[in-house]
Amino acid sequence: MIGAVSCPQPPVLLPGLTGRPVPEVEQVRVACRSAITDLLGRQPESIVIVGGNADGWTEPDGAPLSVAIGRTLLADAGCAVPVEVFVIDSAADPATCRAAGAGLPSEAGLLVLADGSARRGVKAPGYLDPRAEPFDAAVQRALDQADVEALAGLDAGLAAELLVAGRAAWQVLAGAAAGHSLTGRRYYADAPFGVWYPVVGWLVD
Repeated sequence: MIGAVSCPQPPVLLPGLTGRPVPEVEQVRVACRSAITDLLGRQPESIVIVGGNADGWTEPDGAPLSVAIGRTLLADAGCAVPVEVFVIDSAADPATCRAAGAGLPSEAGLLVLADGSARRGVKAPGYLDPRAEPFDAAVQRALDQADVEALAGLDAGLAAELLVAGRAAWQVLAGAAAGHSLTGRRYYADAPFGVWYPVVGWLVD
């Protein structure tokens, strides 16, 4: 694996949905562009978009929201290499996710679309849950440290209760990254709308 980037998947990242620039959205967009540009600088032979399918949103070609956002972010970063798509069932068990990740092309860079908990405040989509922030903090440590085992060990049941949209995609990343020496770099992490949005890059040492 050349490396990977984890970006969030809020619909507001799609062109035209906000109507006018929203500062919180633009911060996320700029962070994603920077992370993807750094990954493309490693000259991967291709990029694989890794996303889940739990959002109910579909593009005209049947792609879920995660893939639509992945394509938008790659275009924004000027991606000129072939792009493939891998969609994981958002309810897939951790072992299935890891096995799927291990089967992804070794020469590719990965763009993983993954949100954290949607229960980070009283105005969040799932209202406030006191377990949400500690869960997201554990994921943040795993992403910052490129800790494959910590990502692989995320509790699928708890993630579902906390409305974590990215659990399966992160565990696909864990499967793809197993055995590699990686360095993590945080570009952004915040919960501006009650949903936690991390942007983190993993590059092979």
